[in-house]
Amino acid sequence: MPSSSGNRPEPVSIEVSGSAVSIVLTQGAINIWFGRKLDKSLIAKILLIISKVDGTAEHEKKVLCRFEEISEFENNGYILTSYARKKELYRAIFVVPFSNCRALEMFMESISLETEKEDVKITLYWRGGRIRMNLIKEELSRLNCFGRLNVVYKDEPVGNVGRREEP
Repeated sequence: MPSSSGNRPEPVSIEVSGSAVSIVLTQGAINIWFGRKLDKSLIAKILLIISKVDGTAEHEKKVLCRFEEISEFENNGYILTSYARKKELYRAIFVVPFSNCRALEMFMESISLETEKEDVKITLYWRGGRIRMNLIKEELSRLNCFGRLNVVYKDEPVGNVGRREEP
């Protein structure tokens, strides 16, 4: 299906990256790398852009915690999908729905804390498509922190890297 910008077919993936953050958008997932030297305010800006474009986006978060803490996550909007005892603690798996402001805020804070110790990679699941992928790309470009843009289109020959642009 051609896009409005010419005879290009639908994008398979869009990657925007900078020195401290990289985002790869595909139709079913968004992969984000946050570097340790990241401006912490970018975490909130990026995740809020995604939640604004697709409120059904979500993340599966694994947590090692005490049993009593599981309800704290649930009270903040996380959805418990499973848990199992692991020695003295519990390994809980939650879905973080981007439609829930409290859950999203708690998730942003957890990423901010993790980036103080190490780089963080997360995968979000969403209902992306050409229009939403382009909306997010446009919104992200307004942040002025990405130096590289790579769009890979459907039906491009294997080995073709796609189109590189300055965002």
